[in-house]
Formats: sequence, structure tokens, C-alpha cells
Amino acid sequence: MHDDSPYLQALVEINSPPFNEKEWLLSNFELYKSTLIWPDNLPPIGRSNLQKGMLIEKFNSTYHEILSEFHYTLDNGNQMLILGDRLEDI
Repeated sequence: MHDDSPYLQALVEINSPPFNEKEWLLSNFELYKSTLIWPDNLPPIGRSNLQKGMLIEKFNSTYHEILSEFHYTLDNGNQMLILGDRLEDI
């Protein structure tokens, strides 16, 4: 069984002022990667064991929801996130 505390802590940060979405995305990207299967040089795919109601699934879906509000690129070669501006700011 895995430790849910990092996922809970990241979710708690969302409701703790001051909350900066871009900083949160960047600081929790490694945690987000732990919810994915990311083969070398290929796009990441979601893990099949993320069941509704689990903290890891809640974190994964929340991260993806916030990420989708930004222009971003996933560098599959280096498994990195390149984060741009908010979609509404452009």
C-alpha cells in the first residue's frame, strides 16, 4: 500500500492562501508524475489503478484540471513540464 500523505498535502495547499496555481503545478509535478506511467520518449498515460474516491486519483484529476487551464508542453524525452501562461490571459 502506498502513502497517501503527499497527495493529501498537495490537495490541502489548494485551499491555503495564498494559492498560486502555476507555482503549485510546478512544485507538484514530480508527485503528478508518480500517478502516471511515462515510458521513455513517449507521452504519459494514466495508471489503471486510479480508482474514484482515492486520494491519488483526486490529486491526479485535480492536477490535470488545473493544468488544462494553462498552455503547456510535456517534454517526453526529459519527462519535464514546460508551463506557459493561463489560457484566459492570452
